[in-house]
Order: sequence, then C-alpha cells, then structure tokens
Amino acid sequence: MDGAVTSQHRTVILAGRITVLLSMLHLVVTMAFNVRHLPAWFSGGLWFPAEGLADPMPSLGAFWLTIGSFFLPLLVLGLLIAWLGRRAVIPPAFVAWLLGGWCTVGALAFEPSGFILLWVPAVMVLRAARSRA
Repeated sequence: MDGAVTSQHRTVILAGRITVLLSMLHLVVTMAFNVRHLPAWFSGGLWFPAEGLADPMPSLGAFWLTIGSFFLPLLVLGLLIAWLGRRAVIPPAFVAWLLGGWCTVGALAFEPSGFILLWVPAVMVLRAARSRA
C-alpha cells in the first residue's frame, strides 16, 4: 500500500467520526435523563444491590444505560476506525458486519433508540472494505 488517502479512506474516517458522534450523543442524552441518579453512583449505592441484578433499582439501571453502557467501547471503536482511515488502512469487513449485527439486535430489542443509526457507519466501512477487495 502506498499510504495515499483515497475516497475510500475518507469514507472510513467519516464512518469513524459518525461512530464517535453517536457514542457521545448516547452518553449526553442518557445522562440528561438520569443525572438525578449520580449521588447514588458515587456514594456506594450501587455496591451489592439488595435487589440483585435481575430486578435492578432505578439508579443501577440508569448506571448501565449511561456510564456502564457500550458508549465507551463504541467511542474507542469509532476513534480506531478514524485512526485507521487517516493512516490509509481500511478496516476489515467483519468490523462492519459485527457493528451492524449488534445494532440490529439492539434496535429489535429496544426502541426508541439510536441503535439503527449505527448502520450508517457500518455500511460505510463495509463498502470501503468491499471496494478494497
């Protein structure tokens, strides 16, 4: 590979940025609805919940919807995708398929949500990977 940034690489960079944006949007929106639970999170209120994990109290559910959610791994994935694109590397198609599969399952199980929006960067990466092959 000559290291030149092509339109496919620019597409990959944009896909990474969209993934980062969606992860941050998820955190901001869910935190806006759950900020009232912050005191419980930092006072030990989530440690060894009496109700267990099968029937969580609202502050525990809010934690897993915000800070404990997949926003951080999704953020890392988006940053990695963009980083690869800037280095003229197109991620393999399995990255797009796994992201698309995960967001499909999430969208089928939980709506309204932004899960389905993750198909946008997934398709962008998939098209770039296919054009490379």
